[in-house]
Amino acid sequence: MVHQVFVLSLFLDVAMGCVFSLPEDRLVTVDRAPTTRDTSFIDKMKKTGKNIVVFYGSQTGTAEEFSNRLAKDAHRYGMKGMAADPEEYDLSELSRMGEIDNSLAIFCLATYGEGDPTDNAQDFYDWLQEADADFSGLKYTVFALGNKTYEHYNAMGKYVDKRLEELGAQRIFDLGMGDDDGNLEEDFVSWREQFWPAVCEHFGVEATGEESSIRQYELKVHTDLNMNKVYTGELGRLKSFENQKPPFDSKNPFLAPVTVNRKLNKGGERHLMHLELDITGSKIRYESGDHVAVYPINDTAMVNKIGELLAVDLDTVISLNNLDEESNKKHPFPCPTTYRTALTHYLDITNSPRTNVLYELAQYASDPKDQENMRKMASSSAEGKAQYQSWVLDSCRNIVAILEDLPSLRPPIDHLCELLPRLQARYYSISSSSKVRYPPT
Repeated sequence: MVHQVFVLSLFLDVAMGCVFSLPEDRLVTVDRAPTTRDTSFIDKMKKTGKNIVVFYGSQTGTAEEFSNRLAKDAHRYGMKGMAADPEEYDLSELSRMGEIDNSLAIFCLATYGEGDPTDNAQDFYDWLQEADADFSGLKYTVFALGNKTYEHYNAMGKYVDKRLEELGAQRIFDLGMGDDDGNLEEDFVSWREQFWPAVCEHFGVEATGEESSIRQYELKVHTDLNMNKVYTGELGRLKSFENQKPPFDSKNPFLAPVTVNRKLNKGGERHLMHLELDITGSKIRYESGDHVAVYPINDTAMVNKIGELLAVDLDTVISLNNLDEESNKKHPFPCPTTYRTALTHYLDITNSPRTNVLYELAQYASDPKDQENMRKMASSSAEGKAQYQSWVLDSCRNIVAILEDLPSLRPPIDHLCELLPRLQARYYSISSSSKVRYPPT
């Protein structure tokens, strides 16, 4: 018997043999909306009393995260916001935004590849190019995410900002430009700090002075749930890791055995690895230059440390349920599950947390000095930016290190899980050819 394998040369993170193959021009990681969903975001806004909608074009989750932050910000100005995936709604309804008083559409749009839209914004982009709509009742602003080392820096955000104006929409604040080659978080925070005062001036509203956190999810602890109904790391279908069924994609990855794991370089801090993954029986097709997605698993010691620091039983079975019953996103990660599974498979605990996480967690610090410093690092002040850069980014402090270094900070673990970003797949180029059959190893 011969084996079909991927051959990879990569700089390796902590990873598992859990893969799917994608063409080079499309590394899709987005959730796909069922076609039976209501596609009217205007009706949803009217039903839930929202007047701000934040659309995101996101490939790796950052633009979606920024959108959620902006939607949550709205309550501090007496407004109500919702984050929305443009793939799930009929965006021709932007022409109806005038039906909602003091309405505003915000677009957080990443540029992907060679100036392209992200997968979930592709249909919106295609439609917008041909649209002959009247957007005279639409008020909008755009924050673009990109990398200035690429030729088409922030092309998607720039295009949407210009095109909406051409169709008659009113821009209420200047286009924001986020550069991932520099400090994307700082770019966003600086833009956001200027954006909200402009909103207040335009709509004649004032900041409420409310600084407390608004929770998006509520905790439900399960005490008598059948464990066969509990997610143990699956990304989509429950028990998909035990019962593998094609087709395999971002929500149904194939568990590929690692048959060869060999280090190629000697010395140095980086580890260049040669991996071979056995995909026999998967029916996955690929060509040289396509990409394989490898899903990482967090270090068990780090996960256990969080449980120890917060004095919680990590094997508690929980669900985090969206407080907005109309939201298409019912949970921040697959639920029901355990804290241990969430921290191991679903949440990013190794990267340095963004400023919004520090801001939200500050309320749980019993030492007023810790509270003050955390909120300062989340601000747009020069001192705060410098402190965040030095204490968090330059020191590579992840959430575990922050909890260790701030003994007074002991947040509820469910709120921490709500705030931490999702763990993302790592993509690597496939260096082998599918036309070559490799012997058993």
